[in-house]
Amino acid sequence: MRYLMIQNALTQAVRLSAGLACAATVVAFGWALGIDHQPAPHTGVLVCVWTAAGAALLRAVLLWVRRIHGRRGPRRRAGRVSLEKDPLGDLGSRHLFDEVPYESDGWIKTRQLATHVLLLVAGMTAATFLALPGRDSQQAALQRAGAQVATATIAEPPRVVDTFYDDDVPDRVTGYSSRLRVTVPGGPARLPVGPIRTNERLRAGEHIKVLWSPSDPALGAYHGTSSELRQLADGGWRVDLLDGSAGVWAGIAVVFGLCMLPWVFTFALGVDTDLLSESAWSPVGQSLRALVFLAVAYGCTAALSGDPAHGFQALCLGGSWLLLPGMIFAPVYRMVKDG
Repeated sequence: MRYLMIQNALTQAVRLSAGLACAATVVAFGWALGIDHQPAPHTGVLVCVWTAAGAALLRAVLLWVRRIHGRRGPRRRAGRVSLEKDPLGDLGSRHLFDEVPYESDGWIKTRQLATHVLLLVAGMTAATFLALPGRDSQQAALQRAGAQVATATIAEPPRVVDTFYDDDVPDRVTGYSSRLRVTVPGGPARLPVGPIRTNERLRAGEHIKVLWSPSDPALGAYHGTSSELRQLADGGWRVDLLDGSAGVWAGIAVVFGLCMLPWVFTFALGVDTDLLSESAWSPVGQSLRALVFLAVAYGCTAALSGDPAHGFQALCLGGSWLLLPGMIFAPVYRMVKDG
């Protein structure tokens, strides 16, 4: 009876740790949707990311403990006497001593599909971390100094520092990168801006939207879209997937997501339920998954804390948005091996 209680407790603990990992991942990417323009640090998202990684690691450890404990249980001892009846009955032997607990086919398929969708969305969200402003960025400095949005006037002829050309038509100019000096109502005579990229050449006297700090004009001004500047000035959480870099990454996510969607359903609904269940309760498989979660969390820590990433951490940061969706293909190895 004590053996049954321990095995059942371990089984429930595994399920709880999996639920915690999923919940923390959902909160992390949901929270991250509203920080596209905000400079780091993003402590709340970072805590959720490491909570998900820690829960995945805990699940793997519990699965190893459950397997080791199961191999030392009454089932092995009963096998020594051929005529000895299983004292725990058929039900206990069938469900509690097996490595994979009984689960309905519908639940297995639904769980796997939800996991794949979550991995795909989390991977696309991790891609946006690559463009997050750091804690030492101009946006962060302006926020700390009490930034506000203003309509600035270009006070001097812009200085073009770079010119961009069409790849197919080398003589065709597609944009300019310019440094500006502007004036704002109630501000100093000149504020430096840029370099900023525009499709057309800017001229003195034109008006642009900028973020600047009345208490510290030496920080200069930052140019961006109206939505981005308002969000930076407010410093609040707000989702705007159709503007600025969020719009760019949202477009990339939609294209990548549509390409991955057939595989999401194929490896959730088109795979044998026994294989999916064995994978979910495999200590080896879940240990590999935990390592991926830890690598992603380690890489994302640099972007979310606002510190520069170097070496292996930079590799984890750059590959995190591919590592997570890549786990969707986990059943391939077993399919090939069994096929």
